[in-house]
Amino acid sequence: MLAATLLNRKLFWALFAAFSLGIVTWVAAWPMDSVRAQEEPSREVRVTAGPHDVRVIPVNTNLAAGFVQFSVLVRNAATGEVVPDARVVLLAKNEKEEYEGWATALNSPDFSEQYDARVNLDSTGDWLISIDIDSPLGRGGADLMMLHVPALQRYTSGSLVFFGVFAVLIGGVAYLWWSIRRNQRHKAAQE
Repeated sequence: MLAATLLNRKLFWALFAAFSLGIVTWVAAWPMDSVRAQEEPSREVRVTAGPHDVRVIPVNTNLAAGFVQFSVLVRNAATGEVVPDARVVLLAKNEKEEYEGWATALNSPDFSEQYDARVNLDSTGDWLISIDIDSPLGRGGADLMMLHVPALQRYTSGSLVFFGVFAVLIGGVAYLWWSIRRNQRHKAAQE
């Protein structure tokens, strides 16, 4: 009887370990598209918008849906001098759903060459980002880039790990309950 109990326990723990190893292996092999996307280098764009030479650097373009931050550097196209008092507006238009958004880029007194803006890309699809600049030099605008916001995934690798750990914990609790009930029945049968 003791040998059968030990065999059942060893069988349970072997199955438990195999199941846990299978879950961990499956999660580890899951394609990590979002991680690979974060490794992409930043895309710097240079355009001429009227009398302005503009350099735009997207800071975080790999968000699924949300705010994207841009750094904009504005110079006089003819002389190359910094334009510290420009009104810089970034425009975003969703090609698929006709959503539009905009953000005013602001600079600081400490670094008057750089204007920073956050644009809300609140839906999936392709977004056309363009710029409009107004300064004492004049006014100009240009299209900058297309950003693709992918569809949101319902499950991430973290949620799969959570479900795996949760299943392992439930299995452990079920085994403990079953083991206690079996021992209680065994003691009741001996009395």
